[in-house]
Amino acid sequence: MDPFKATAVRAEWAKLVPQMTRLFRDQWACPELPGMEYQSVANLTGFLEAHGFAVERGVCGVPTAFLARKGSAGGGPRIGILAEYDALPSLDNAAVPHRSGTGRRPGHGCGHNHIGPANCGAAIAAAIAAEALSLQGEICVIGCPAEEILWGKIALQEAGVFDTFDALLTSHGDYQNGALSRPCYAVASGEFIFRGDSAHAGMGVARNALKTAEDAMAAFIAEADRFTGVNEKHVFRMAGIMPGVMPDEVRVWCSLRHRDIDPVMIAYRGIETVFRSVAARTGVEVEEKFVSASRGYLANDVLADLLDESLAQVGPPRWTDEDIGFMQALSEAASPGKPFELHRDINCFKDGIDYYGQDDGDASWIVPLGRVNWAYPTGVPIHHWAWTALSGHPASDPGPLMASEALALAAVDLLAQPETIARAKAELASRVGPQTIRVIPPGITQIMRDDPLAFWEARW
Repeated sequence: MDPFKATAVRAEWAKLVPQMTRLFRDQWACPELPGMEYQSVANLTGFLEAHGFAVERGVCGVPTAFLARKGSAGGGPRIGILAEYDALPSLDNAAVPHRSGTGRRPGHGCGHNHIGPANCGAAIAAAIAAEALSLQGEICVIGCPAEEILWGKIALQEAGVFDTFDALLTSHGDYQNGALSRPCYAVASGEFIFRGDSAHAGMGVARNALKTAEDAMAAFIAEADRFTGVNEKHVFRMAGIMPGVMPDEVRVWCSLRHRDIDPVMIAYRGIETVFRSVAARTGVEVEEKFVSASRGYLANDVLADLLDESLAQVGPPRWTDEDIGFMQALSEAASPGKPFELHRDINCFKDGIDYYGQDDGDASWIVPLGRVNWAYPTGVPIHHWAWTALSGHPASDPGPLMASEALALAAVDLLAQPETIARAKAELASRVGPQTIRVIPPGITQIMRDDPLAFWEARW
């Protein structure tokens, strides 16, 4: 980007920093489960509307999704910036460098309290600067709920929301500062309900749902070698309340991941087959309830290079000595004896595979998607109480602010240079090849629209 345009973008972005940092705290103070992010959406849409964005709420029947837009919709590129804002169950903690929470309430253990404000701030700065620079095109924010259960963006993509965009941009906390052009894992998950008989535990139960569920899970683990490279995780969401009462219903939520979507889905059907086989021997009923599935992120070097150039202008996160001190104390509490490590440079990451899954993975197979990450200390585990603690402390602000400013610069660059979009689309087409990309329909769409609390209370 030429210096004149960059200066204009950065000046507009700087005006928004106080509002973004205030929203970091506001979002952190109201952690909401996926699909139930009502106050979070109100905070973010209010921020966008105050700066001239037209906002549509409840997009495509997804209650906590939104679409905000500003610019000339009739001409020029259409750039989408993704916003996330859901929290994780059981990860509440105070913003202190030690465990101080119940472990029962939600908490921002993945830093989505940063993503929403930072990405909205980037969109606002880009749209205002683009208007001042007389650039054609539209900047949009797509408010995407329920990322943690891989549903929000899948539901929006299934409804065609992403089809009219020329490029998508986003950011996330991780362990490195930089732009990404490497895949993450494809993921599928589902809940299996075992139904038997309830009785006093001392009497014995012929159709023991709990023992059958335990044996079924053990049987799949014993056969896991059949599914090379597939990683399985599970939780017993409902398995009784007290040992003296054998439950008549047991629920097991299973998640599978692999580099590619096809092995994931094969393993998913494999786990269902094993579960039904074990249950048939005891007369226990099994009901499979599919949650969702998503491909891994499809890398795009063109957008990663553009974001890398933007990050070079912004520079790495500007942590203070006090920030580092807090993170050191928190790292020692979360990972005792582990050396303190924090990535303080900026790099462009194109090798390897990231350990996580994202529900924007599918979207990246139909629209070029660029991602910026910011670093947390390696001693602060993601999806952990310590991540929640850091997400609520000012020491966590410099990373997402770095990402936000870089996204704003990149968005305006894409409006100014549509040829970059053309190259990104050509790269996407060459990576996808002749295959047709179709969303795997989620199984939870109706319940998440009608009664998301029923999903979280394991009664859907």
